[in-house]
Amino acid sequence: MTKKELDIQNARKETGWAYHEMKWLSEGEARRAALKRDTLLQSISGRINSYFKGNKIGPGRLSPGCITCGLGTWSCLFICSACTANCFFCPQDRKKKKDRPPNESGLLFDNPGDYVDYLERFKFRGMSFSGGEPFLKHKKILAYIRKIRERLGEGIYVWMYTNGDLVDKGKLVALKEAGLNEIRFDIAARNYDLKAVEMSRDIIDRVTVEIPAIPKDYSVLKKCLPRMKAIGVDHLNLHQLMASPYCYRNFMDRRYTFLHQANIPVLESEMTALRIIKHVLDNDIGLSINYCSTIYKNRFQKMGFRKRFESLVREPYEGLTESAFIRRLAFRGSPAETRKLLKAFEESGGHRNLWFFDKEKGELLFHDSLLNLIDLDKHGLSVSYFSPQLAESHNRKSDTSKEIVLNSKRSIFVQRKCVHETKIDNPVTAKSYQGLFLEKTNADDVMKSFYRNYSLQSKSDIHEMMDDRDRLDLLKTWEITDRGLCEIY
Repeated sequence: MTKKELDIQNARKETGWAYHEMKWLSEGEARRAALKRDTLLQSISGRINSYFKGNKIGPGRLSPGCITCGLGTWSCLFICSACTANCFFCPQDRKKKKDRPPNESGLLFDNPGDYVDYLERFKFRGMSFSGGEPFLKHKKILAYIRKIRERLGEGIYVWMYTNGDLVDKGKLVALKEAGLNEIRFDIAARNYDLKAVEMSRDIIDRVTVEIPAIPKDYSVLKKCLPRMKAIGVDHLNLHQLMASPYCYRNFMDRRYTFLHQANIPVLESEMTALRIIKHVLDNDIGLSINYCSTIYKNRFQKMGFRKRFESLVREPYEGLTESAFIRRLAFRGSPAETRKLLKAFEESGGHRNLWFFDKEKGELLFHDSLLNLIDLDKHGLSVSYFSPQLAESHNRKSDTSKEIVLNSKRSIFVQRKCVHETKIDNPVTAKSYQGLFLEKTNADDVMKSFYRNYSLQSKSDIHEMMDDRDRLDLLKTWEITDRGLCEIY
């Protein structure tokens, strides 16, 4: 399976029966769309900043909060699920009537003290309040901020999101006094009304407009840009629309074009964001803009989560990929071969905990630093990838579930799940895997060697070689973090 095939498979699985009704790109349309985007990117090249391997771009600087997000030190507390608006692009289930208590990564934090213990335990440097509409829980937010400042001082950057419906001067002053650093307004939820933004400008230290890049709103947003600058808006964050199960029907009604990528982004939304950036630059408006692409969220936000928790469930004989997936290598051979390899490990001088023999499965698990002791011309290689998960309670079926005590009354649990596993039997493919992902050898050189050395004796060998090439390409999904915006196909 290729990476593209996996993306398509995941999109089909996520959208179910609606997949065939959704507008996906044909091969020819994909080429034209890629050319159009490349033209836009070239028109702003040299005039924008590139962050986090080019997954996030725009003129000007990033908010300190956005930096903590990219570095993986941000926690987002969903303070409620109720909202005053009903935006067509909302990724949440708006039909639910029962308000959900404060939560983060599947964990409930109705007690401010528990949440601050969580922030402190995992060394977060930024946190935000989201919803729903956070101003529906204004007093509760104040209690959380005060507890954060009481315990963590100024060592953490705090901001909140709002549509602005319930904003007034008194509430803003109270938030400022409690210790709020930044407020972010979704003006797209209020027909691009800037009154609440302007009201906050003289009260809150940093004011941001954060909206999805909506294609049909391009013209009205353009008209707002000079006003934003005049008010003193610090940042304009443009998000790419993405199709959740709760909004993709609305997107279909608007004839948006969907891309086969994680979170199913909207093509026209990205084009709109790039056009806005070009307009701001061409007209010297001077706004700092952050284009927060869907691919950025998938690569860096999720990687940040894995980085925070992987060490708690990663064994000493397991490695860690560039994109923070836990990597497990395994050798399966005869008892005599296994004993021979164990002896080689012991004589290498490596620490004893760098390998483990699983008697039940008959597998020798070992750290990637020991791979050079295995004769890949004779033995295949099993590769597995794992990702951490958080849970409120212990999973009895998991032997890796680890309890993290936050305080005398509250614990959480870190677990792991296998996200992919494969067996590499061909020695050339195994050596290519080693060169690409462990030794970080030049990819072009590795693949030249792959094609040159792969033994081709029959037509079936050719098919096997192409399958192995695709397997190596697919493993990039868990091994590396790609540069630039998502591929259009």
